[in-house]
Amino acid sequence: MENTRLKSELKRVVVFLEDVVDKITNYLNDTTITSLENEIAGDKDYFLKLLKSIRKLVVFCEEALDACITILRNQPFKEDVANQLLFKVYQQCIERYFHPKNDVWYEDSRSAYSSTKAIVFRKTPPPSLADLITAFEDDFQVVREALDKGVQPQF
Repeated sequence: MENTRLKSELKRVVVFLEDVVDKITNYLNDTTITSLENEIAGDKDYFLKLLKSIRKLVVFCEEALDACITILRNQPFKEDVANQLLFKVYQQCIERYFHPKNDVWYEDSRSAYSSTKAIVFRKTPPPSLADLITAFEDDFQVVREALDKGVQPQF
């Protein structure tokens, strides 16, 4: 990516990450396992795993956001560092969203062909949590496609 395009992409990622961090943080600040159990009868262990996945996602997104802001402020702008960071955002944030480590949800690879949502939960989640996760799907997909086309790992 050329310098201007790379900066522009980094700025779009910052806006995206700010939104994700803000919404997930607000959700987590207002949610307890008891409130999830009050929404729907279900598997408490599954609910705990869902919350754990969301917490991990927000931590990765916060770290990536801080790094993106730092790189944008640095002068001169270091293209190679920015490329590496965007690749890291792809690996740690985007992929973690579509494929959480403990597999509490997964991406249906056929969703693009069937016009359905890509995120499928292993068990029935509390509605508020499902709404939070699925609300981000389109934004994560847009960022994934942009980064997938423009960011190549530098080894």
